[in-house]
Amino acid sequence: MKIKHGFSDGIRTSFKALPYMIQNKMLIWFLPAFFLTLALSYGAVALIDMAVDSADRLYTDTFGEYSLDVCGEGVIVIDCIEEVLRAIGSYMLSVVIWVGLFWLKIKLLKYFVLAFLGPVMSVISDVTEEKLTGVKRSVSLKKFIREVFRGIRTAFLYLFIELFLALLLLVIALVAGWVFPVLLPFIAPLEVIVAFIIGAFFYGAAALDYVWEREDVGAFGSLGLAFKSRSLAVGIGVPFAIWMAIPIVNFTIAPIFAPALATVAAVLALKGGRGKHSSSE
Repeated sequence: MKIKHGFSDGIRTSFKALPYMIQNKMLIWFLPAFFLTLALSYGAVALIDMAVDSADRLYTDTFGEYSLDVCGEGVIVIDCIEEVLRAIGSYMLSVVIWVGLFWLKIKLLKYFVLAFLGPVMSVISDVTEEKLTGVKRSVSLKKFIREVFRGIRTAFLYLFIELFLALLLLVIALVAGWVFPVLLPFIAPLEVIVAFIIGAFFYGAAALDYVWEREDVGAFGSLGLAFKSRSLAVGIGVPFAIWMAIPIVNFTIAPIFAPALATVAAVLALKGGRGKHSSSE
């Protein structure tokens, strides 16, 4: 089994994805991602607010209600200071929990998008390949349900692998920095670059998985193929990773456009353009 495509093919097809979708009247497939992004954003913010409220109630139960009204004229200074400190503590706890959970939401959003958009991405991949090859495939409820579970399984499989690699990378960086402190200025940016490439690889691998799934390649088999064609996977995943790395864009516009464009790019890379290729070659 020979993989013919590389990094440049992934980048090239990524730039071709949007024009291809416009030309073939596929822009309607951005709508499911739009509504899912709204639902995920609203749901995540609601859950974060609930967590902040719960933490605030726990803080109040532990340290009591605070009121700055006691800081009026003629009160004991120490009582005023105590109330101010309690108010600051409550505020800082809410800020820390909100920021921490919001950061976690952004870090996990890409995999929730991949998991919940799995059926849509599968259909987009299927439609793109059909337009390229002219081969129509049957659609059934059983197939749809199978793709839902495969998308969720693949997304969380890649999540755990990426988290493991990120933790391993952090440990290696800490040990290297401890043993060779002079290398710390080089280790930190290198770790960021390597982590970015790892994330891009798994984005690309997820998009390629939909093509290989139609060729009856299992989830682990698909991951193996992705490692064999890692340059292509990274090339397809880099634009996706850039979208998801830009503040504000990463939880607003990116989930709408990035998954669909990466999915189309994966099909164009494997089934269209120069050097038409199937993993079964």
